[in-house]
Amino acid sequence: TEHYHYWTKHVASSAGLQSNFFVEIPEALAEQKGIQTRDRVRVSSARGMAEGFALVTRRMRPLQVAGKTVYQVGLPIHWGFVGRVKGPLVNNLTPSVMDPNSGTPEYKGFLVNLEKI
Repeated sequence: TEHYHYWTKHVASSAGLQSNFFVEIPEALAEQKGIQTRDRVRVSSARGMAEGFALVTRRMRPLQVAGKTVYQVGLPIHWGFVGRVKGPLVNNLTPSVMDPNSGTPEYKGFLVNLEKI
């Protein structure tokens, strides 16, 4: 992927390389859900949803947490309603939770459902 924070949607060369919203999905999870690269997928949480193209990758490996397999999916944050490239606002999926000391929002870890559409 060609992505660097929010400038990706504003720089023509980067926007051309990453012109569509995508969801990075580990191979094992994609296999379980019958998803292949370029399939349309929906990621949803209690707060919202985003639809885009699947990007099946070896980069992300499953985790073992308390004896259970847990998967991560990657959601680039640079799409939105302005810029050369427009797409879903991924922050609409995130919980409304902040660190009590710093006020930093919890944008890195939250539960989602992934489905092929």
